[in-house]
Amino acid sequence: MSKSQGQGTALSADLLYERALAIIDEKGFEALSMRRLASDLGVEAASLYHHVPNKQALLDGALALMRSEMQVSPESSGEWIEDMEEVFVEYRRVLAAHPNMVLLAGRRLDNGTENGIAYLMDAGFTLDDAVELMQSLASFVVGFSMFSSLDIDKGDLGLSAELATRMRDWRDDTCRRTLRLLLESFESRLDPSGAAH
Repeated sequence: MSKSQGQGTALSADLLYERALAIIDEKGFEALSMRRLASDLGVEAASLYHHVPNKQALLDGALALMRSEMQVSPESSGEWIEDMEEVFVEYRRVLAAHPNMVLLAGRRLDNGTENGIAYLMDAGFTLDDAVELMQSLASFVVGFSMFSSLDIDKGDLGLSAELATRMRDWRDDTCRRTLRLLLESFESRLDPSGAAH
């Protein structure tokens, strides 16, 4: 098996995902390349392809690694609004910890989406309503995280200094309140019997 000359560590897909995420966190999404990753590990770029087939697979792995940092209760509370709020508040926390991953997160879904849709259907939503709600929640949290990670130039916006300062302050409690409003707005679509229809 290949070894990282610089670290004496056996190469693996997991190690590549970990280092790719670290490079993106430190230098930005555009800084990651197979050559840069190989240099970081002290190996030839060709050796990486024994563990990942291409850069897209590397990015998918880094994104999955980031999402694995989510810490949510394995048990349902029995209240769909509370459960979904917990998941997406936690997703917001993870995205805030990895702001350079936000654009990638907005382009790639994972199996958590399918699980969330199944959960909502079990709670009594139709497939269409469950999909719409998941789309709304994901787009809001990713969008909020994207805007909160940007430096807003008050001069370019033509805002007063006070207002520009406030507009740069994307507060987590604002995100949570808006998530709750979004979730509650779908409550009227729920089948009162609690069964999917």
